[in-house]
Amino acid sequence: MQYSYVPPPPGPESMSEAEYVHAPKYSLWLGGRLGLLLNGGGIYQDPNGNDAPMSDFVTNGLALEGDIGARISRRYIPYLGLELGLVGAGKRFNGTSAQAGTGFLGIGFRFLAGDVDSVSFASDLSFGFRKLEVSSQGSTWSATSFEFLRLGLGADIRFTSYFTISPMVTLSGGTFTGTSGSVPFASGQTDGQTGTPGYVNNGQIPTSQQTNYYAIILGCGAHFDLLGK
Repeated sequence: MQYSYVPPPPGPESMSEAEYVHAPKYSLWLGGRLGLLLNGGGIYQDPNGNDAPMSDFVTNGLALEGDIGARISRRYIPYLGLELGLVGAGKRFNGTSAQAGTGFLGIGFRFLAGDVDSVSFASDLSFGFRKLEVSSQGSTWSATSFEFLRLGLGADIRFTSYFTISPMVTLSGGTFTGTSGSVPFASGQTDGQTGTPGYVNNGQIPTSQQTNYYAIILGCGAHFDLLGK
């Protein structure tokens, strides 16, 4: 009986660059995310001393985000992100043709722990500016805030050397302080209010009448590593 030597299958060290799936050490990181956006908390205190909830101005909806950044040493990703909230006008505008939206523009940093060539744990910290805007009957009102902390936790799943997906839960919150314009409410409000309070036209909500809001995003992102090494 004759025996012939059969070499073992090639390991990663002998695979070609095209065959071996890996995270590049450096790359241009580009992609986005789509998720369910849940809004809560308040925007300001109304003239009756009650918190005006987010639901008075915007509904829950979808969050669409675009990101551009750089992968450094495989695990570190500083980036610039823009989020658009695809939402409807809230309860104060029922029965009208009012339109509403939210937006966030900020700087973020993502860190990957674990096997970056397969599945890793992703933590994401960012900060920036958020804007809420409602338009009705030819008038527009907006509120702005600076979000000091926006935290995301999830996973980074690598499919190829240049493509990953990232399911993630993101929590953010803050206080609206700046305002612009005014907007009328739908007629027949049970508390007799007809529109945004007068103090919001001064460019600043008084500190004593500020309150806190929050947002939760349940989503999944997809990102490409371009020009990677």
